[in-house]
Amino acid sequence: MRIFRFRVWGKRRDCLQFSGIQGSVWGAVLMVALGMGSAACHSNPTAPPPPGQEPGFHSLDVRSDGAIQVSRPAAGESHQNPAFSPDGGTLVFTLFHEGYNEGPAGLYRLRLSDGSLTPLLDEPGTDSVNLPGSCWNPRLDRIVFSSDRRRIDEIWTILSTDASPRRITRHQDTTYYIEPSFSPDGEWIAFELDLGVPDDRQQGSIWKVRTDGTDLTRLTDGPGQGFDDRMPNWSPQGDRILFQRRRPGSDDWDLYTMDPDGSRQTRVTDFPSADTDASWSPDGRQIVFSTDYQGLAHPNIFVISADGGTPVRITHSDSREDGAPSWSPDGRWIAFESHLRRA
Repeated sequence: MRIFRFRVWGKRRDCLQFSGIQGSVWGAVLMVALGMGSAACHSNPTAPPPPGQEPGFHSLDVRSDGAIQVSRPAAGESHQNPAFSPDGGTLVFTLFHEGYNEGPAGLYRLRLSDGSLTPLLDEPGTDSVNLPGSCWNPRLDRIVFSSDRRRIDEIWTILSTDASPRRITRHQDTTYYIEPSFSPDGEWIAFELDLGVPDDRQQGSIWKVRTDGTDLTRLTDGPGQGFDDRMPNWSPQGDRILFQRRRPGSDDWDLYTMDPDGSRQTRVTDFPSADTDASWSPDGRQIVFSTDYQGLAHPNIFVISADGGTPVRITHSDSREDGAPSWSPDGRWIAFESHLRRA
């Protein structure tokens, strides 16, 4: 998986593409941006940026739809789950050493101005994985992630400048605590409880815990409700939590939001498609996500109003799967991962 960056100026998309990786299954990070607060991204993908709005970051390559590649994994590696620093100048992401979703895995920082890559936490034989979206809290300057560095996946946080992780949760059963995100005030962490069963029988639930490890609280009950709930992302205002839901074994994922106490669970998307990997715009009015909406052969990046409606397509790739998008703090860019589906 590679990381890309994609930008949209007003109602034009000037996404920057990379090339030369046909036949690979690993991926990189790219970036797309939404200018002037608009999610509208229409035609003319090859138009140049307006004067004074050229990309201010290190670019490796450009894809045919305009998506800009900003990371280049070594052979066999995969760069996934990009999320922005509070100042927008750095991405944190997960580096999988053995290919797409294949650990061991560690956390890395990518400085966008020059493309420099710095390991934050990468320990032999362990999987430390962040969630795209609200995993880097500006008030604490800490990154929340899941890790099996103590036998089973727990929730941890780490300062963005050192490798001294702080353990948040401690549990003794065979479940996994994964996919965590911060509340904007830094007081809470939402995460998924994975039952540790095959994916077609998974019935994940959404929980929250205080950043001191107290007040562990269930927000959704996957087994009790007959759902599989995953990937919670806290809204910038702190008033809603976004997550994805399906019936166990189905590929039809929908996006939902709920209050931080688990009430008012509201469906955002209701399409016959896999709507996944969702996170918020900085103003909390829009949601960016990955989907094979309207029968796409491969998921691409779309944006939709937080109240629902018709999604707007952002990336245009017929050969690669685009996923795990995160919005920049200034609202101008979206970072995402892109890879070829395994045969």
